[in-house]
Formats: sequence, structure tokens, C-alpha cells
Amino acid sequence: MSRLRTKLPPPTSLITFEAAGRHLNFTHAGSELNVTQAAVSRQIKVLEEDLGLALFNRLHRGLELTTEGRHLHTSVTMGLEHIANTANELRTGSRTAGITISCSVTFASYWLLARIASYRNHYPDTDIKLLAAAKVRDLIAKNVDLAVRYGKGNWGNVVADHLFDNYVFPVCSPTYLDKHGPFTNLKEIAGASLLHLKQFDRNWVSWESWFEYFNESLPDSTYDIQFDNYTVLISAALRGDGLALCSSHLAEDFIARKELVRPIEARLPSEYSFFLLRSEERELRPEAKKFHSWLLAEAHRSGLSRRTRTPT
Repeated sequence: MSRLRTKLPPPTSLITFEAAGRHLNFTHAGSELNVTQAAVSRQIKVLEEDLGLALFNRLHRGLELTTEGRHLHTSVTMGLEHIANTANELRTGSRTAGITISCSVTFASYWLLARIASYRNHYPDTDIKLLAAAKVRDLIAKNVDLAVRYGKGNWGNVVADHLFDNYVFPVCSPTYLDKHGPFTNLKEIAGASLLHLKQFDRNWVSWESWFEYFNESLPDSTYDIQFDNYTVLISAALRGDGLALCSSHLAEDFIARKELVRPIEARLPSEYSFFLLRSEERELRPEAKKFHSWLLAEAHRSGLSRRTRTPT
């Protein structure tokens, strides 16, 4: 608990940030929280100083979350909603109606949340609870309806329906490409500033293994930067710090918005995929079954899914 206390930002600042990030207006956030606009501004400043980075861009037309701000807002929203739902369950003595989905913060931030609005338009009365990376065994413990996981689909006591094949390829900002490109071959890519992800996931593809797949060696470089967090890695790529290896499904929205580009078409097919998990020991409730079918359809529309079966 003491370790958590030293790493956790001030709770009041987190609650204030959630409201400010949702409204993108300090005055409106203050009205919701029954505090002044100045009080909201002070709490945001406390949080930004604690983290050492800006969470909002102050524009003439108003506020917008920075890339780091969007990532934190997703995590804070998920955490506060989980606490609120758990507290409500304890008050009522029963589980809140709705769907509980477990996935990584990265998957929620870069793929799922952008699409949940579509689901809520069709099923506005269904509550959705997102849990950040609950363990697979929680499906068996009846705490979670569905989970999204990355692997080979060989988890025990669960049914794993395939969501995405995964490909890994380099991405960078258009600004970086304009300044340092074009890149016409892998040797030129190897000479660029490479952003490395270290100690993130044993299933993740490193630059070393990516080049090895194409029978190329990765020379020692003085321009490499290492990260242990995927979100920070992508933030660095968006800023124009260099080239990052990106998972295909996590990159698609950035590429569609032209915030990231592929400097070269080479891609590595991963031996791992993304799966939608459900317990084999119990049948999905009707609302969870609807979400299950919807999520598979969304994956199919993205062009990354194989045919899979719908639960009975």
C-alpha cells in the first residue's frame, strides 16, 4: 500500500482531471464538482507538476487533451468507473446490470474506446465496465464477462475467439518522414532514429527480431531511445522523435487520421493474435452475447479478423 501511495497522484487532482478532460472546459468541470474554475486550474497544475508533463493544450478555441492526457484520462476514467460500480454493487448487494470487459489500457485507448460510442448508440441502456488487464482467471471467478488478450489462444478454461491477426511495421510522424526520409530500403531504416520498447511484453516484437525476419542486421546506433511503456513510445513517435514498431490494429486510427505514416511497406506477421475470451464454464448473459457479436463484427469490418463462431 505504501508503494501505491508514493506512485499515485493526488486523488482530488485525478477526480478533477477526469471532469475537466470530459468537459474540456474548466468552468464546466468546476460547476459539476461544485468548485471554482480557479480551483480546477490549480488541481490540474498540481497533477501536471506531479507527472512532469502537460495534460492539456490551451488553444484559442478552448482545451484539448495532449496525447499523454488522452492516455491518462482513459486510465483514470476506467479506474473511477470501476470504483463507482464496485461501491454500487456493495450498496445494493448485487452485481450491476451491464457488461464487464477486461483489456489492456493500450487496447482500450487505441482501438476499443473509439468504437464503443457506436455500440452505445445501438444499446444505450447497457452499462459497460472496462477493467484494465484483469487476469484470465477472473473470467472463471465470474467477475468478467469478456476479455481481450494477446497470445496464441491456448488459455485454459476459456473459449478464445479470434479477433485480429497482428502485423508489426515501422511508423513515424509525417514531420519526421519529411525531414529524414524518404526511406527506400531496410538499411536506411536501420540508420534512422529507432524507438525501442524494452521489458514491455514477452510476446512483443523487437527491432532486433524485426530486422532478423528480413535477414538484415541491426547496427549499433547512437540515436536509439528506449521505453518500457507502449503509450509513451507512441507519444514519442507522434512528436517526431523517430521510428517505432507498431501493432497493426493499434496503428490504424493514427494512420487514418494521418498522425502517423508508414515510412516503408515491409511488415512482419506476428505468431501471436488478439482473442476475445469468455468462460467455458458458463453461458454468456444476453447483453454480453450482444457485445460479443458486435465486437467480432467490428474486428471483421477493420479487415483484420478471421471467420469465427458466435457463442450459443
